[in-house]
Amino acid sequence: METGIQVSSLKPLLTTAEQVKEAFQKLSGLGCSLVQLQWIDPCVPAESIAAALLESGIRSVSVQDFYETVRTNFTYYTELNAVTGGEWICVSRIPEHLKSREGLDAFLTELTKMQSELTGRGQKLCFHPVSADFLAVPGMDAVGYLLEKMPELPLCLDLYHLSHFCKDMPSYIRRYAGRICMVHMKDHIGDTLVPAGQGEIDWTGVVSACMMAGVPYAFVEQERFQRDPYLCLKKASDWLEREICAAKKD
Repeated sequence: METGIQVSSLKPLLTTAEQVKEAFQKLSGLGCSLVQLQWIDPCVPAESIAAALLESGIRSVSVQDFYETVRTNFTYYTELNAVTGGEWICVSRIPEHLKSREGLDAFLTELTKMQSELTGRGQKLCFHPVSADFLAVPGMDAVGYLLEKMPELPLCLDLYHLSHFCKDMPSYIRRYAGRICMVHMKDHIGDTLVPAGQGEIDWTGVVSACMMAGVPYAFVEQERFQRDPYLCLKKASDWLEREICAAKKD
């Protein structure tokens, strides 16, 4: 399992081409060689982002944003993913107006259409549920329903969000072995985000489950900071590497 950083963590520092270049150089200095792209200001040309990745020796595997944002700006996201060498377009959140049983079926139709369009462009679609998505429809697991009805849809599993829905994360991860193309790891103390492994989430067995389930990529993430963001990301990255080493010994 390769590890990296979700660059959404640095949103305030990604508003110009110069900032993007500096951010990627700093990430490289932390030992990061893999990212998922999100929330870089759209005013920054895709070619500048690609050049900054190349110069820093970092590889991108995916571009992510909210489903409705990607749908509205489909050409922008697919072209950014193509020029930066990404494989996946990752969309998050079930739209509010589709949070019903009938709405989920309509969402499945939309996802299937988007997946077909991406396939035609040599790219892949994956879905990133947030905590509210799991219970989007009272009395049912909305995410499970989507995955059952669309078995070819891969999952980008944000474990912070999953932890709010499921206390036994290892079992959930194993249930979808082979379906999870990447995971996000962040943590919290109350409402405050902290580096992965430093908060209230029970990570026991989680990394082992990811490795057993064949998850290819794991990204640390933290969108809000009480300290220097690069120090926080370094702490999270170091924790994840220790967890992987421990899992390999078990």
